[in-house]
Amino acid sequence: MIVLKIEETEKGLAILLNAEAQELLGAVPGQDVGFEVSAEGQLTIGRLDMSFEARRARGRAFLKRYDKTFQALAK
Repeated sequence: MIVLKIEETEKGLAILLNAEAQELLGAVPGQDVGFEVSAEGQLTIGRLDMSFEARRARGRAFLKRYDKTFQALAK
């Protein structure tokens, strides 16, 4: 497990990546990273893949998650 430090900045909170975490993420200053929370509450962080296929998969997952809501709104 890699332990990261959270610090307060002018814009909010920042997670400081140590050298090991930077290397694993391939992180560079200014790069965007994303995280997801599983149903069990586990947090996963990684580089954002904004290719067309990745965006389409995220869109489909969103639609599936709120399918009942969209059906109710369509009535």
